[in-house]
Amino acid sequence: MNRKKILYSLAALVIIAVVLLAIVALLNGRPQIVGLNQEIQYDDIGFAAMGARQAASVGNETARAQGVYEIVTMKVVNHARRVDFTFDKTTVVLVDEQGNEYHWSADAQRAFDATRAHNELCAEPIPAGASCVTDVVFDVPATARIAQVRISGGAVGDVLDIIFSGKKRIALPPQ
Repeated sequence: MNRKKILYSLAALVIIAVVLLAIVALLNGRPQIVGLNQEIQYDDIGFAAMGARQAASVGNETARAQGVYEIVTMKVVNHARRVDFTFDKTTVVLVDEQGNEYHWSADAQRAFDATRAHNELCAEPIPAGASCVTDVVFDVPATARIAQVRISGGAVGDVLDIIFSGKKRIALPPQ
């Protein structure tokens, strides 16, 4: 009998926890969509898309897109007072008008970076109070109509973001 009571108590606690999470999601889960040059902020780090452009090729002529290269210029701002931040380009995700997501292309990025001066400030930790600007390269289908940029914290991070912060996006102008 005592065992049943414990199981019922645990089940009740789980249900209460789920209900509380749902309430937090409803209260905090408002979408935030900003435009170019406007920040979305996660904790002490701000991200802004400064612009986007397309290219048929990047770097040397052997690096050709399967579709088209989408190059997004991102500004990363470390609003922290004491802690450095290391930016990872894999966190930047493009979203098209149908909601399809496209991730950073390491090969395209290498080809793009090979033809540029090696002064990539975002490759190093960003000191507290500082910012950097970098280009992030994607290989997307030629028919994709990219509409937004989002920052991904991985599968678990994305779920937690939706629950506690809501969907945060940066709208890109039509190309």
